[in-house]
Amino acid sequence: MSLGLPDNWNAVEAQAAKVDKVNPGQIGEVAEQFEKASENTGDHSAQLKNAAAPLQEGGVWKGPAAESFFEYVANVASAGDRVKAKLSDAAEELTTLQEKLSEIKRKITDAKESAKMEIEDRNERAESEAREAEGTIQAAAGGGDGGAGGGGADPEAIRNAAREANRRTAEQATEKIKGLMNQANQAIKQAQRLMQQEIEGGGYSQVPMPGDAQSQMSSTGGVSAAGGAPSVGSGGGGGGGGAAAAAGGGGEAVAAGGGGGGMGSSGGPPAGPPPGNVEQWIKEAIKILQDNGIPVTEENIDQIWTIIEHESGGDPHAINDWDSNAAKGTPSKGLMQCIDPTFDAHAVPGHTDIWDPVDNIVAGVAYTFDRYGSLEQHPGIASIASGGGYQPY
Repeated sequence: MSLGLPDNWNAVEAQAAKVDKVNPGQIGEVAEQFEKASENTGDHSAQLKNAAAPLQEGGVWKGPAAESFFEYVANVASAGDRVKAKLSDAAEELTTLQEKLSEIKRKITDAKESAKMEIEDRNERAESEAREAEGTIQAAAGGGDGGAGGGGADPEAIRNAAREANRRTAEQATEKIKGLMNQANQAIKQAQRLMQQEIEGGGYSQVPMPGDAQSQMSSTGGVSAAGGAPSVGSGGGGGGGGAAAAAGGGGEAVAAGGGGGGMGSSGGPPAGPPPGNVEQWIKEAIKILQDNGIPVTEENIDQIWTIIEHESGGDPHAINDWDSNAAKGTPSKGLMQCIDPTFDAHAVPGHTDIWDPVDNIVAGVAYTFDRYGSLEQHPGIASIASGGGYQPY
């Protein structure tokens, strides 16, 4: 009877199967698309500057309206350069992620196959030794030694020793693969964090419309009619958001917009994005939490970021308008998806705006400690740590 694989081999297979659908090649294709988008952005910026240059350098168009327009062109071109750099950085980060995941996937396959080969080799040796021991026992019995085997090895003991060693090998392989999976998760999170960082200096959406007043940023495009300048299209909204969207938030909330039983006591989200990025908001929230006696440190950044990633995808204006809370008029809001009553109960003095990303993190983490005792015991974090999927809190 063949010894076969140990009874805990399924755990090895289950862990290794988690990377079966990981396709580093597709990540590489996305990286190429980002690099191409970066090149195209640079081309568009150059074309815009070249198109405006004859008007400015030749003195064809002068006056306040002309100056406003040329300043606008320069700002758009400068924003284009920043967007180009951000897209190029995203492409580089995705390429790095592709290389890391390819290597990790190879190591996981190697760990599984090496363990299997080790077990099969051990089984072959054990079977050979057991058969030899059985032959010795039979020979001794035939020679009138009373069937005691003449002091030889016990065949079943040989097989049992191999079974126990095989189980240990499978356990070691499972733990090794778990460690590699954690490396993969950390690589993905690192890429997401870098890609969700806002463009330093702002993208297209931060370019004010030409004219005397900053308030013209809210217009839909064109030059102020009073200036007499020809109309031009909008510089393109949300230039800084492309990389963040490609990072794959995966949150369950949706953008503010409709439905449910009302917006709750805090109302809907404000217009325009808040300054900063998720990592900056988390670090600021940690300091506030520490000041209020909640034991968190920067070592908890990844845990908080994981909660945000799954709850809202990193969108501080996310609002869940479809679940039972929404039906009751208290939809989940913001980065940590707090409902108004929970937020109000756990907000700290001076940080009582549910739509402020820092305030939302503070209340969400405070609630987690109040209900579960620690971030490690948060249902989503605990489930992921044990090899499962994220669970909402």
